[in-house]
Amino acid sequence: MKGTKLVSLLLAGVVAGSILVATTSMAERGVAQTPMDAATSYFDAYIAKDAEGMMFYSKDTNYLDEKSREEGYVNDLKTNPTTGYEIVKSQQINSNEVQLYIVQEYAGQSYEQSPPLPYKVFKNENGWKVLVEPLEINTATGEVTKGTPIHAMQFMD
Repeated sequence: MKGTKLVSLLLAGVVAGSILVATTSMAERGVAQTPMDAATSYFDAYIAKDAEGMMFYSKDTNYLDEKSREEGYVNDLKTNPTTGYEIVKSQQINSNEVQLYIVQEYAGQSYEQSPPLPYKVFKNENGWKVLVEPLEINTATGEVTKGTPIHAMQFMD
């Protein structure tokens, strides 16, 4: 009987501890109050290989759900060559949407930086978020086109 109570208390402590850790992590991340806050927070998290931060400050159409998104981010960050970024252009679309063009800097690649990549930043009830959409970059010409979402790609063995 005492062993059951001890296990129950330990489990309750583990649950309470994980709620505290989750709450603390969320509290450390402030809701983006401006489009630039969202963009810099997202790309800073990307460079820092912080998948949770990336998820917090963005919406990503490459994935069907949050679980596959987190797994995709964690896998991508293992080989992520991005070392820096620069916001080179900002264009207000309306009061709830801004178009940004961002040049990403790379390490260990045959090319040192991307052409200006389009990212929309939108306002919702949870502040500003970066909309991450699939892009294809032709590294020879610098042409950027809309790509295929990861969830829609079919891989051949």
